[in-house]
Amino acid sequence: MIKKIALGIIILLFVIFGLISWSLYLIEIEDDYGDLQEIYFNCKSGDIIINRQTQKFGIITKNWKRANVITKENDTLDLYNLIYVNQQENKYELLRSQKELKINELSFEKIVELKKDNIIQTIIKN
Repeated sequence: MIKKIALGIIILLFVIFGLISWSLYLIEIEDDYGDLQEIYFNCKSGDIIINRQTQKFGIITKNWKRANVITKENDTLDLYNLIYVNQQENKYELLRSQKELKINELSFEKIVELKKDNIIQTIIKN
């Protein structure tokens, strides 16, 4: 009987610890990305993100805590820094392709052309 109670308490502690850890993870994503957390959760590594106002773009590399963007200049920016310019959110678009695209071969005009040819699809747009 004591073994069953101890096992139940241990399982309950693991569940509580897991819920607390998951909640802290979601809070960290909310703190880092705020309104952009929808992009963070919907993007995958290899997706293309475009800032429509500045015509900057890059390929997303995502890990469990961050979504970084590799630009054509081989800079690595945080997703937030590509979208927000002068503390204002710019128009953006998240695109996904079935085939792997190389950043050196892309330009803003080529991305628009690929979108018209339905080679890349829009995932999120504002």
